[in-house]
Amino acid sequence: MKYKITFILLFGALYFSYGQAIFLNEITGTNPSADNPYTYDQFVDPNITVSGIGRGPGIDPVPAAHGVDTYAADSFWPDRLHVDDYFEFVLTPNPGYEIDFINFIYTGNRDAFFGPPPTNISIRSSLDGFTNDIGAPTLTGINSIDLSSSEYQNITTTITFRVYAW
Repeated sequence: MKYKITFILLFGALYFSYGQAIFLNEITGTNPSADNPYTYDQFVDPNITVSGIGRGPGIDPVPAAHGVDTYAADSFWPDRLHVDDYFEFVLTPNPGYEIDFINFIYTGNRDAFFGPPPTNISIRSSLDGFTNDIGAPTLTGINSIDLSSSEYQNITTTITFRVYAW
């Protein structure tokens, strides 16, 4: 059974080898959650394309009154990770370019708009089919996930990151 659970995500930036931000979206506005994906006011390095921040088919946007300056959703499964309950963004390097990641920085928040908020989070990537967690993310505050391993270097094709909560 699914419950109304809200998780709010504010993305900071992704960095590559020289510490340069390649994607940044501070998420502003009266109801950013109404868009799927949210692409307004984002900074994208000119050598990549980014999908914007979207949500999976298993979660719902929160009403405008609860979503000012946040990209928020509810209806997460309460007791386990569900494959359709995620936020995601897709990065694609332009031909002839590659991405060498250093870290993924985000600000998370959880709130009980419609019931108990999630207590777990998992960040995964398309490199392994979204099967393994990346780092040890937390639900609240400013967080940094290390992406300096060789797996996240020399990326020349599309990569998708997903943030699951439950």
